[in-house]
Amino acid sequence: MTNNFKRLLVAFPATLIVLGCGAAQAGKTVEEAGVLVCVSDKCDEKEPEKGHKLVDYSGRCVKVPDDPAALKATEACEGKYEYMPDGSWKGSGTCTATNTGGDTISVTWEEGSHLKTNPYKATGGTGKFKDVDGGGTYQYDQLTETLFGGRYSSKWELP
Repeated sequence: MTNNFKRLLVAFPATLIVLGCGAAQAGKTVEEAGVLVCVSDKCDEKEPEKGHKLVDYSGRCVKVPDDPAALKATEACEGKYEYMPDGSWKGSGTCTATNTGGDTISVTWEEGSHLKTNPYKATGGTGKFKDVDGGGTYQYDQLTETLFGGRYSSKWELP
């Protein structure tokens, strides 16, 4: 497995952290942090030219908040990564998190060799998270070829 591909496998699970679905109340700010555990389901790699790789990714994550009373969430993510011959790389995509109550938050995320932490931003939600705004950051490490673990931090503004 190439070093760039390993980075990709580490990067996209982080994306899944992006979706924080903690307990929410209208007109409130909800902040949460916790552990992110992800599995990659698909990494379709193509090399259009030597050293230049394009990867389609999909995966799933579980978000476990530090606060035991907060709602847990699962995430489904998709994205695209590009690895350049000079060793730099970037990725972006979307995730939808579903909390244990069934409410969702959709986000966009970004990863890359130029970033120290990976940002994500809310694009919509359902139930308690309808019209949600905000986002957060995440980081993770590759544990095996398909498993990743790390941490996330979210701040959601509820109307």
